[in-house]
Amino acid sequence: MAVYKRRYDPYRGRLTERWRRWSVLTRFALRELFASRFFLGFFLACWIPVLAFSGYVFVANSEVVRSLLSLASRTLQLRVEASFFIRATQIQGFFAFLLATWAGPALVAGDLTNGALPLFLSRPFRRGEYVFGKFAVLGILLSSITWIPALGLFFLEAGLSPEPWLGAHRWLLAPIVWSSLVWVVLLGMVALAASAWVRWRIVAMGAIFGLFLIPAGLGAVLNATLGTKWGQLLDLTYLFHEVVNAGFRESASFGPAVPLWAAWGTLALVSAAALELVLKRLRAFDVVRG
Repeated sequence: MAVYKRRYDPYRGRLTERWRRWSVLTRFALRELFASRFFLGFFLACWIPVLAFSGYVFVANSEVVRSLLSLASRTLQLRVEASFFIRATQIQGFFAFLLATWAGPALVAGDLTNGALPLFLSRPFRRGEYVFGKFAVLGILLSSITWIPALGLFFLEAGLSPEPWLGAHRWLLAPIVWSSLVWVVLLGMVALAASAWVRWRIVAMGAIFGLFLIPAGLGAVLNATLGTKWGQLLDLTYLFHEVVNAGFRESASFGPAVPLWAAWGTLALVSAAALELVLKRLRAFDVVRG
C-alpha cells in the first residue's frame, strides 16, 4: 500500500522485552515445524522408547508382575541402575540425532535464501541473539526427548521402589542431565552450521550424516592400519558413548578407549568450530557482485 495514501497502520501491540526477543524466532520456528504432520508423528515416535523404559520401571517394582515372569525364568532380575540410564541416554541420543538432522537444516537456510537476515540484524537484534533463538529450537526439541524424560524415569523409579533407592542413587542426576546436554549442544551446533552453509535441505541432511559416518569409518581404518586407538577421536558417536559411560561410572562401551579428556576436548572443539562457522556465515549485509 502506498504511503502517500496515509492508510498505513503501525503495530500497536505489546512489544517483546529486550532480553527475550530471541524467543520470537524460537516460537515461530517451533510453530512451523509442528505444523507438519510428518514431523509431529516423528516427534511422538521418539517417545516410544521412553514409554518402554517406563514399563520396565513399573515391572521392576511390581511384585505381582515379577512373580509371573519368574515362572518363565528363575534367574530374571530387573533392576534400575546406572546401566539402565546409560541405555536410555544412548537410545534417546540416536533419536535426537535423527530429529536434529530433520529439523536443523531448515532453521537458517530459509532466512539466508530469502534475504531475511539483513532485516533481522538491521534492527536492535544482535547476531548472538539470532543464533541463540535458532539454537533454542533444537535445544527444546532435543531436551524434551533426552534428559527431561530421563529425569522422569529417575523420579518414577524413586517413587515406585520399595527400597530407599533415591538416597543411594541421587548421584545419577548429574550425569543424566549433562551427558545429554553435551549431545544436544553438539547436534544443535552441527545442524545450524549445515543449515547456514548449505541451502538445500536434502544436501544439508546428507552433510550432517556424513560428518558422523565418514570420519568414523576413516578412524576405524586408521586404527586398523596404524595399530593405534587415536582414530576413535574421529568417531563423534563413540566419543559421546564414552562420555556417557564415564559419567555413569561404567567401563568403555566398544573399541579401544581414548582418554576422557581427549573425548571431551574433541566434542568441545567440534561444537566450537560449528559455532564459528555459523557466526562467519551470518552477516547483516549482502555482498552483490556485478
